[in-house]
Amino acid sequence: MPHHATPRPSMGKAAALLALTALIAQPALAEPLRISGTGSSAPLVTALFEEFRKQHPDAELLQPTPPLGSSGALKALAGGRIDLALPGRALKPDEAARIGRHFVLATTPLVLASAGGQKKNGFTLDELAAVYEGRQTRWDNDQPIRLVLRASFESDTQTLKSMSPMMAKAVDTAARRPGMALGQDDLETLTLLTHSPGSLGPTTLGLLRASGARLTVFEINGVAPSLATLKEGRYPWRKEISVALPRQPSPLADKFAAFLQSDKAHAVLQRSAYLPAGR
Repeated sequence: MPHHATPRPSMGKAAALLALTALIAQPALAEPLRISGTGSSAPLVTALFEEFRKQHPDAELLQPTPPLGSSGALKALAGGRIDLALPGRALKPDEAARIGRHFVLATTPLVLASAGGQKKNGFTLDELAAVYEGRQTRWDNDQPIRLVLRASFESDTQTLKSMSPMMAKAVDTAARRPGMALGQDDLETLTLLTHSPGSLGPTTLGLLRASGARLTVFEINGVAPSLATLKEGRYPWRKEISVALPRQPSPLADKFAAFLQSDKAHAVLQRSAYLPAGR
């Protein structure tokens, strides 16, 4: 009875099969997403991206250090140097004209915080104005108050000035006082507040939550800053975080922007002391 040999694959087919097997076994290349914005957004983006990667494990987050700031990030977005920007203020008309779609992500209370400062029942707006003008210079425990300022064009400074006509004048007066500490961005301001005994200056509840900084946050006009008082309108001072995409966003940027409007992202925002837009 004739013996029929089992046909063997050709050497070319065997090599192709091995190559295909090796390709399947290779880990997928990471897909980078370049994001920057206001300094306080950096730790928030990290927390949001960790949740996003549960659905997109090949995605990789790239954030410039230090953050580019709101204006710098919007310029970088328009120039194609980043894929998504998170400014900490409303976009100017000329900025909006150079990019694609944008939307408000969330808001968080803007707060006055201190390392070691003691002030029973917080500040009234008149008392805050006295501090910024240099008429009230000591805490309740007689420790000197060391103000930490932001540049006049920064959104935090503009919010402080919007608190009252007296505060508008007082903040300008503080900027002209010699020897004042000046934070160049959100993160540097937080560092100055944390490491200056008796400090007092602006930051956000969201950044404090994300960083774990142990600072005292004060009531203003008898109202404590929180997501509840922010939502109720009893604490009106806030910092808004927006999302901006280029005119032709990458597929990954589109996916991340869509995720940011999901229930899972909103849960991360609320845990991070941010009130999602529309909530």
